[in-house]
Amino acid sequence: MAGPTWVFIGGCWIGLLLFWLASASSTKRTVQRGGLLGYRVVAVLVAGGLILGGRLLNVRFGSLLWHTTTPLGVVSDVIVALGAAFAVWARITIGANWSAEVTLKEDHELIESGPYALVRHPIYTGLIVMALGTAINYGRAIGFVVFAALCGGLWWKWREEERIMSRQFPQAYADYKARVPAVIPFLL
Repeated sequence: MAGPTWVFIGGCWIGLLLFWLASASSTKRTVQRGGLLGYRVVAVLVAGGLILGGRLLNVRFGSLLWHTTTPLGVVSDVIVALGAAFAVWARITIGANWSAEVTLKEDHELIESGPYALVRHPIYTGLIVMALGTAINYGRAIGFVVFAALCGGLWWKWREEERIMSRQFPQAYADYKARVPAVIPFLL
């Protein structure tokens, strides 16, 4: 599991975390908070369900699915870097409206520019892409279990966010939702 691709991927995740922490203090005051547990529970249930199902089917989650060759390592590095760049671009674009949790900020704005013109939840898109690149590089079933759990948790979280945004911006958010896909440009 060691090697330059893992150093690069780890650096991308750590860099994103440090950027999040450094920029967290420059947000607006929270006026409404959404569910804190829902998306975490969904992620745990997805992971647990996949692990239980895998055990019933005698899947060994630590077993190697493929060896990560240098070209595959480079491809997975590029995937992770693109996901991180997209998430950072989204975080910069959303500015003071951002929160790690589902919240409504004071004087909240509906952002529709930059990556928000491509997808309604570009930070989640970036995280999903990063997790996919990481799972590909890891090459084990457990990496895809973690990827699926993240996708399930983020799906729940974006539904919570959309409820808050729909209440705050009834017509504008309905129009935005009709025009812009949730997480995969031109598709979903």
